[in-house]
Amino acid sequence: MKQLIVNADDLGLTAGVNRGILRAFQDGIVTSASLLVTGSAFEEAVALARQNPKLNVGLHVTLVEERAVLGRDALPTLVDETGRLPRTSGEFLRRAFLGRISWDEVEREIAAQIACFQETGVRLSHLDSHQHLHMFPPVFQIVSRLTHGMDDVWIRNPAGPWRMSAGVRVERWVQRLALNLTCLWVRALHSPSQAQMPDGMYGFETGGRLTRSALEQILRRIPDGLYELICHPGEDDAGTRTRYSHWGYRWAEELDALTAPETREVLKEHRIALTSFAAASGNKSHLKSE
Repeated sequence: MKQLIVNADDLGLTAGVNRGILRAFQDGIVTSASLLVTGSAFEEAVALARQNPKLNVGLHVTLVEERAVLGRDALPTLVDETGRLPRTSGEFLRRAFLGRISWDEVEREIAAQIACFQETGVRLSHLDSHQHLHMFPPVFQIVSRLTHGMDDVWIRNPAGPWRMSAGVRVERWVQRLALNLTCLWVRALHSPSQAQMPDGMYGFETGGRLTRSALEQILRRIPDGLYELICHPGEDDAGTRTRYSHWGYRWAEELDALTAPETREVLKEHRIALTSFAAASGNKSHLKSE
């Protein structure tokens, strides 16, 4: 049986992204979203989550680019003088390998982000991270420890297909290979089988650029099992475009793909059942209606 969780990352990033995710849930195939507690539209996102309780919401742990929940005094090796986290995952990993980041600080910041989420009263269904840093072995160990004992909290498994798909940039495919190798590394070191994780993830190669044709191509390759498809719907508003133009994302194009009637036809054709983290935790027959 093919079961698919369609998760929209970056809820809370901006008001335009919030609106896009809500529409992709109400009118499209999105079943869950990951919340940035550090995002500029965090409070609005929480209000929308409360108004739409069927939308599963998880935590999008952020260790790069945004401002940390804790301040400079608590995180002297992790943030700059303004309280901002490392600008890129490359910078974070470079400093980590050089021993210039305290893992105690990383754990305090992740714990603070989890606490910030829990204070909203919204049910925490899953945990993932910006740029998939939760799968870096020391971070995964922290995440596993902090979520141990939490009821039905899933952790993203970003392992995906090894074969290069048509139309995928070589650079992005190489990044996919590196991410897959990291997932193998984590399995070898920390036995993530004890964690509650889907069988794998699709959408990495098309992150921020999930066109209708790319989405249909992915859906035609979904195998039996429980998989996650990541996406980034939103509105191409001036605020989002100005602040995050360096990402090169096409938020509105992804929104169009996720809400297109043709997309549901492909799901039916390939007998893919939309589900959510909450449904997967309990009755797997409790699927979002097609």
